Amino acid sequence: MMKDNNLVRHLDACETMGNATAICSDKTGTLTTNRMTCVQQYINGSFYKTQPPTYAGLDRRTRELLINGIAINSGYNSQVLPPPKSGEQRQQVGNKTECALLGFILDMGKSYEEIRARYPEETLFKVYTFNSSRKSMMTVIQLESGVYRIYAKGASEIILSRCSFILGEEGEIKPFAAAQAAELTKEVIEPMASDGLRTIGLAYKDMVPMGFKKEDNQVEYIGEIDWEDEETIRNGMTAIAIMGIQDPVRPEVSTRKFVGISR
Repeated sequence: MMKDNNLVRHLDACETMGNATAICSDKTGTLTTNRMTCVQQYINGSFYKTQPPTYAGLDRRTRELLINGIAINSGYNSQVLPPPKSGEQRQQVGNKTECALLGFILDMGKSYEEIRARYPEETLFKVYTFNSSRKSMMTVIQLESGVYRIYAKGASEIILSRCSFILGEEGEIKPFAAAQAAELTKEVIEPMASDGLRTIGLAYKDMVPMGFKKEDNQVEYIGEIDWEDEETIRNGMTAIAIMGIQDPVRPEVSTRKFVGISR
């Protein structure tokens, strides 16, 4: 059994296992390769199921918000490195979900490192790290005097529930209500989930001083912003995209099915 990498502390457990009808296992990294890739996208009202969008095919506003939001609103220790040898895959370092999104930027022919060079980690105004209660991550940057941009990413249903606007077909700002969120859940998020994909929502929000509002989705503020009031900070956002991320199943899983283990 040691040669088969089986560690059995009590030999009578072998008899007990003969009566087992179900085996519970962690999925990520155990049944899957833990090498995630972004395989489906919903951007500007279009559902990209098989062929991803090109950088040139997206309008300027959308593509800048998309790649900046991914590059800046991810842990700077998450990186996608060149393959060690010709013909091999890129190396993913850090959070694998973030690596999938960073890989999407590289697949579009752009460099997330150039964006991070313009916005070094120490210059970020504020970062709300992911935790079980937030179920999202937010990063705040200062664009110009008094203007703040908040990038958000997280569970798609959570992000959509915080959005009051969405980017339209040409990158225009469109109102977004609960009815549209329910429709997107049914037509985009649920089909992605049915394909075994993890769905991540991307959004942003601009906060501007009172009297400087130029677009409908900009939020005006007076005096000092209370950055500890997360309820106010995270609501009223504009949805950018929904990303479907795949974590491929290990080849050994087919063997598991063959021997009769189904769950």
